[in-house]
Amino acid sequence: MLGPLPPSLLFLLLAFQAVGASGEESGPVRLNGIWGESVTFSPVIPSGSRVDNIVWNAKSTVAIVKPGKEAAPQVIDQHYRERLRVLDGGYSLQIMDLSQEDTSTYTAQIATEGTTEPIFQRFALHVYKRLTESDINIVPGQDSVRTVNGTCIVTLNCSLPGRGEDVTYTWTQTAESSVVSSGASILISHRLGSGVSPVTCTARNPISNSSKSISLQEFCEGFTSTGFPAGSSSPATYCQVKGILLLVVLGALLTAIGMVHVLTQDKERLD
Repeated sequence: MLGPLPPSLLFLLLAFQAVGASGEESGPVRLNGIWGESVTFSPVIPSGSRVDNIVWNAKSTVAIVKPGKEAAPQVIDQHYRERLRVLDGGYSLQIMDLSQEDTSTYTAQIATEGTTEPIFQRFALHVYKRLTESDINIVPGQDSVRTVNGTCIVTLNCSLPGRGEDVTYTWTQTAESSVVSSGASILISHRLGSGVSPVTCTARNPISNSSKSISLQEFCEGFTSTGFPAGSSSPATYCQVKGILLLVVLGALLTAIGMVHVLTQDKERLD
Protein backbone atom coordinates (compact mmCIF):
# COMPACT_ATOMS: atom_id res chain seq x y z
CA MET A 1 0.00 0.00 0.00
CA LEU A 2 1.11 3.52 -0.74
CA GLY A 3 1.51 5.95 2.12
CA PRO A 4 -0.53 9.14 2.54
CA LEU A 5 -0.16 11.80 -0.12
CA PRO A 6 2.43 14.53 0.50
CA PRO A 7 0.72 17.75 1.69
CA SER A 8 1.65 19.55 -1.56
CA LEU A 9 -0.01 16.92 -3.75
CA LEU A 10 -3.04 16.68 -1.47
CA PHE A 11 -3.47 20.47 -1.68
CA LEU A 12 -3.14 20.28 -5.48
CA LEU A 13 -5.80 17.55 -5.71
CA LEU A 14 -8.27 19.49 -3.56
CA ALA A 15 -7.61 22.65 -5.52
CA PHE A 16 -8.39 20.94 -8.84
CA GLN A 17 -11.61 19.46 -7.43
CA ALA A 18 -12.65 22.92 -6.31
CA VAL A 19 -11.94 24.37 -9.76
CA GLY A 20 -14.30 21.79 -11.35
CA ALA A 21 -14.99 22.38 -15.00
CA SER A 22 -14.25 26.08 -15.01
CA GLY A 23 -11.01 25.70 -16.98
CA GLU A 24 -10.55 25.25 -20.73
CA GLU A 25 -11.79 21.84 -21.87
CA SER A 26 -11.45 19.75 -25.06
CA GLY A 27 -12.51 16.31 -26.23
CA PRO A 28 -13.28 13.67 -25.60
CA VAL A 29 -10.88 11.89 -27.95
CA ARG A 30 -12.03 8.29 -28.50
CA LEU A 31 -9.45 5.54 -27.95
CA ASN A 32 -10.04 1.82 -28.53
CA GLY A 33 -8.04 -0.39 -26.18
CA ILE A 34 -7.40 -4.13 -26.44
CA TRP A 35 -7.97 -6.45 -23.49
CA GLY A 36 -4.62 -7.36 -21.88
CA GLU A 37 -2.64 -4.75 -23.83
CA SER A 38 -1.90 -1.07 -23.17
CA VAL A 39 -3.17 2.37 -24.17
CA THR A 40 -1.52 5.78 -23.98
CA PHE A 41 -3.21 9.13 -23.33
CA SER A 42 -1.23 11.96 -24.90
CA PRO A 43 -2.60 15.40 -24.03
CA VAL A 44 -1.66 18.34 -26.24
CA ILE A 45 0.35 20.92 -24.33
CA PRO A 46 -0.13 24.52 -25.57
CA SER A 47 2.98 25.87 -27.28
CA GLY A 48 5.23 27.78 -24.90
CA SER A 49 3.47 26.48 -21.78
CA ARG A 50 5.34 24.99 -18.85
CA VAL A 51 3.41 22.31 -17.02
CA ASP A 52 3.46 22.22 -13.23
CA ASN A 53 1.30 19.12 -12.66
CA ILE A 54 -1.22 16.87 -14.38
CA VAL A 55 -4.07 15.29 -12.42
CA TRP A 56 -5.66 12.31 -14.17
CA ASN A 57 -9.31 11.57 -13.33
CA ALA A 58 -11.75 8.86 -14.42
CA LYS A 59 -14.49 7.46 -12.19
CA SER A 60 -12.23 8.74 -9.41
CA THR A 61 -8.82 10.41 -9.28
CA VAL A 62 -6.41 8.00 -10.95
CA ALA A 63 -2.99 9.61 -10.47
CA ILE A 64 -1.03 12.84 -10.17
CA VAL A 65 2.07 13.45 -12.28
CA LYS A 66 4.73 16.13 -11.99
CA PRO A 67 6.52 16.22 -15.38
CA GLY A 68 10.29 15.91 -15.49
CA LYS A 69 13.11 13.63 -16.57
CA GLU A 70 12.37 11.21 -13.73
CA ALA A 71 8.62 11.69 -13.69
CA ALA A 72 6.58 8.92 -12.06
CA PRO A 73 2.84 8.72 -11.40
CA GLN A 74 1.57 9.15 -7.86
CA VAL A 75 -1.16 6.49 -7.99
CA ILE A 76 -4.33 7.45 -6.13
CA ASP A 77 -6.81 4.77 -7.28
CA GLN A 78 -5.41 1.37 -6.31
CA HIS A 79 -7.26 -0.26 -9.20
CA TYR A 80 -4.38 1.07 -11.35
CA ARG A 81 -1.55 0.12 -9.01
CA GLU A 82 1.53 -1.18 -10.89
CA ARG A 83 -0.26 -0.61 -14.21
CA LEU A 84 0.64 3.04 -14.85
CA ARG A 85 3.70 4.66 -16.31
CA VAL A 86 4.43 8.06 -17.78
CA LEU A 87 6.04 8.82 -21.14
CA ASP A 88 7.36 11.94 -22.87
CA GLY A 89 8.81 13.33 -19.67
CA GLY A 90 5.56 12.89 -17.78
CA TYR A 91 3.08 14.41 -20.21
CA SER A 92 1.60 11.12 -21.50
CA LEU A 93 0.03 8.48 -19.27
CA GLN A 94 0.01 4.77 -20.19
CA ILE A 95 -2.29 2.13 -18.71
CA MET A 96 -1.06 -1.44 -19.06
CA ASP A 97 -2.85 -4.81 -18.85
CA LEU A 98 -6.23 -3.36 -19.82
CA SER A 99 -9.50 -4.94 -18.74
CA GLN A 100 -13.16 -4.17 -19.37
CA GLU A 101 -13.27 -2.30 -16.04
CA ASP A 102 -10.89 0.31 -17.46
CA THR A 103 -13.54 1.52 -19.92
CA SER A 104 -14.26 5.11 -18.90
CA THR A 105 -13.72 8.76 -19.78
CA TYR A 106 -10.33 9.99 -18.56
CA THR A 107 -9.64 13.67 -17.97
CA ALA A 108 -6.21 15.29 -17.80
CA GLN A 109 -6.28 18.43 -15.63
CA ILE A 110 -3.18 20.31 -16.72
CA ALA A 111 -1.83 23.11 -14.52
CA THR A 112 0.57 25.48 -16.26
CA GLU A 113 2.77 28.21 -14.86
CA GLY A 114 1.27 31.70 -14.83
CA THR A 115 -2.37 30.57 -14.97
CA THR A 116 -4.93 30.04 -12.21
CA GLU A 117 -7.19 27.65 -14.08
CA PRO A 118 -6.17 24.24 -15.47
CA ILE A 119 -6.63 23.00 -19.03
CA PHE A 120 -8.92 19.99 -19.33
CA GLN A 121 -8.39 17.33 -22.01
CA ARG A 122 -10.66 14.29 -22.13
CA PHE A 123 -10.18 10.78 -23.56
CA ALA A 124 -13.02 8.27 -23.97
CA LEU A 125 -11.50 4.78 -23.59
CA HIS A 126 -13.37 1.67 -24.76
CA VAL A 127 -11.76 -1.70 -24.08
CA TYR A 128 -12.57 -4.69 -26.30
CA LYS A 129 -11.48 -8.32 -26.53
CA ARG A 130 -9.99 -9.77 -29.71
CA LEU A 131 -12.62 -12.03 -31.24
CA THR A 132 -11.94 -15.68 -32.08
CA GLU A 133 -14.00 -18.37 -33.79
CA SER A 134 -14.58 -20.11 -30.45
CA ASP A 135 -16.30 -16.97 -29.13
CA ILE A 136 -19.07 -17.21 -31.75
CA ASN A 137 -22.19 -19.18 -30.90
CA ILE A 138 -24.63 -20.20 -33.66
CA VAL A 139 -27.90 -21.86 -32.62
CA PRO A 140 -31.33 -22.31 -34.23
CA GLY A 141 -34.20 -20.31 -32.84
CA GLN A 142 -36.81 -22.09 -30.73
CA ASP A 143 -39.11 -24.22 -32.93
CA SER A 144 -37.45 -22.60 -35.93
CA VAL A 145 -36.88 -25.58 -38.25
CA ARG A 146 -39.74 -26.35 -40.65
CA THR A 147 -40.19 -27.75 -44.14
CA VAL A 148 -42.29 -26.60 -47.06
CA ASN A 149 -42.43 -28.54 -50.35
CA GLY A 150 -39.09 -30.26 -49.78
CA THR A 151 -37.32 -27.10 -48.56
CA CYS A 152 -36.01 -26.81 -45.00
CA ILE A 153 -36.40 -23.30 -43.56
CA VAL A 154 -34.26 -22.41 -40.54
CA THR A 155 -33.90 -19.37 -38.28
CA LEU A 156 -30.33 -19.09 -36.94
CA ASN A 157 -29.07 -16.81 -34.17
CA CYS A 158 -25.43 -15.64 -33.91
CA SER A 159 -24.10 -14.29 -30.61
CA LEU A 160 -20.95 -13.51 -28.63
CA PRO A 161 -21.67 -14.34 -24.99
CA GLY A 162 -19.69 -12.10 -22.64
CA ARG A 163 -17.80 -10.26 -25.39
CA GLY A 164 -19.05 -6.74 -24.72
CA GLU A 165 -20.76 -4.08 -26.76
CA ASP A 166 -20.40 -2.52 -30.21
CA VAL A 167 -20.63 -5.89 -31.98
CA THR A 168 -22.14 -6.20 -35.48
CA TYR A 169 -23.00 -9.37 -37.42
CA THR A 170 -23.19 -10.30 -41.11
CA TRP A 171 -24.15 -13.59 -42.76
CA THR A 172 -22.72 -14.98 -45.99
CA GLN A 173 -23.46 -18.14 -47.91
CA THR A 174 -20.80 -19.92 -49.94
CA ALA A 175 -23.13 -20.43 -52.87
CA GLU A 176 -23.92 -16.70 -52.98
CA SER A 177 -20.34 -15.46 -52.30
CA SER A 178 -21.81 -12.29 -50.85
CA VAL A 179 -23.51 -10.95 -47.75
CA VAL A 180 -27.04 -12.37 -47.57
CA SER A 181 -28.09 -10.71 -44.32
CA SER A 182 -26.98 -8.21 -41.68
CA GLY A 183 -27.97 -8.68 -38.06
CA ALA A 184 -27.71 -11.33 -35.36
CA SER A 185 -30.50 -13.51 -36.82
CA ILE A 186 -31.14 -14.91 -40.28
CA LEU A 187 -34.02 -16.79 -41.91
CA ILE A 188 -32.52 -19.07 -44.55
CA SER A 189 -33.61 -22.04 -46.65
CA HIS A 190 -31.98 -25.31 -47.69
CA ARG A 191 -33.22 -27.70 -50.38
CA LEU A 192 -33.46 -31.14 -48.78
CA GLY A 193 -31.19 -33.71 -50.37
CA SER A 194 -28.97 -31.12 -52.03
CA GLY A 195 -25.92 -31.88 -49.86
CA VAL A 196 -23.78 -29.57 -47.73
CA SER A 197 -24.89 -25.94 -47.69
CA PRO A 198 -22.53 -23.88 -45.47
CA VAL A 199 -23.49 -20.49 -44.05
CA THR A 200 -21.07 -18.17 -42.22
CA CYS A 201 -21.61 -15.66 -39.43
CA THR A 202 -18.98 -12.91 -39.13
CA ALA A 203 -18.84 -10.91 -35.90
CA ARG A 204 -17.01 -7.56 -35.67
CA ASN A 205 -16.09 -5.15 -32.94
CA PRO A 206 -13.98 -1.97 -33.33
CA ILE A 207 -10.65 -3.81 -32.99
CA SER A 208 -11.16 -7.27 -34.55
CA ASN A 209 -13.43 -9.68 -36.41
CA SER A 210 -13.88 -13.43 -36.63
CA SER A 211 -16.09 -15.88 -38.52
CA LYS A 212 -17.71 -19.26 -37.92
CA SER A 213 -19.36 -21.52 -40.50
CA ILE A 214 -21.98 -24.24 -40.09
CA SER A 215 -23.84 -26.46 -42.53
CA LEU A 216 -27.57 -26.07 -42.89
CA GLN A 217 -27.65 -29.80 -43.51
CA GLU A 218 -26.95 -30.50 -39.83
CA PHE A 219 -30.14 -28.69 -38.82
CA CYS A 220 -32.22 -30.29 -41.59
CA GLU A 221 -30.78 -33.83 -41.67
CA GLY A 222 -33.76 -35.19 -39.68
CA PHE A 223 -36.00 -34.58 -42.68
CA THR A 224 -36.28 -36.53 -45.94
CA SER A 225 -36.24 -34.93 -49.38
CA THR A 226 -40.06 -35.13 -49.36
CA GLY A 227 -40.13 -32.71 -46.46
CA PHE A 228 -41.18 -35.18 -43.75
CA PRO A 229 -39.16 -36.65 -40.86
CA ALA A 230 -36.83 -39.45 -41.92
CA GLY A 231 -38.33 -42.93 -41.47
CA SER A 232 -41.92 -41.71 -41.79
CA SER A 233 -44.31 -41.81 -44.70
CA SER A 234 -45.89 -38.84 -46.40
CA PRO A 235 -49.45 -38.11 -45.24
CA ALA A 236 -52.17 -39.60 -47.47
CA THR A 237 -53.52 -37.41 -50.25
CA TYR A 238 -57.19 -36.38 -50.46
CA CYS A 239 -57.90 -39.03 -53.07
CA GLN A 240 -56.25 -41.72 -50.96
CA VAL A 241 -58.29 -40.78 -47.92
CA LYS A 242 -61.49 -40.72 -50.00
CA GLY A 243 -60.73 -44.20 -51.35
CA ILE A 244 -60.07 -45.60 -47.90
CA LEU A 245 -63.34 -44.19 -46.56
CA LEU A 246 -65.22 -45.66 -49.52
CA LEU A 247 -63.76 -49.11 -48.84
CA VAL A 248 -64.70 -48.86 -45.17
CA VAL A 249 -68.29 -47.92 -46.03
CA LEU A 250 -68.53 -50.68 -48.65
CA GLY A 251 -67.17 -53.24 -46.18
CA ALA A 252 -69.68 -52.18 -43.55
CA LEU A 253 -72.51 -52.41 -46.08
CA LEU A 254 -71.52 -55.91 -47.21
CA THR A 255 -71.27 -57.03 -43.58
CA ALA A 256 -74.76 -55.70 -42.88
CA ILE A 257 -76.17 -57.47 -45.97
CA GLY A 258 -74.53 -60.70 -44.90
CA MET A 259 -76.02 -60.49 -41.42
CA VAL A 260 -79.50 -59.83 -42.79
CA HIS A 261 -79.19 -62.87 -45.09
CA VAL A 262 -78.15 -65.12 -42.18
CA LEU A 263 -80.99 -63.89 -40.00
CA THR A 264 -83.49 -64.50 -42.82
CA GLN A 265 -82.35 -68.11 -43.29
CA ASP A 266 -82.55 -68.78 -39.53
CA LYS A 267 -86.12 -67.46 -39.44
CA GLU A 268 -87.19 -69.69 -42.37
CA ARG A 269 -85.86 -72.80 -40.63
CA LEU A 270 -87.73 -71.99 -37.49
CA ASP A 271 -90.98 -71.59 -39.43
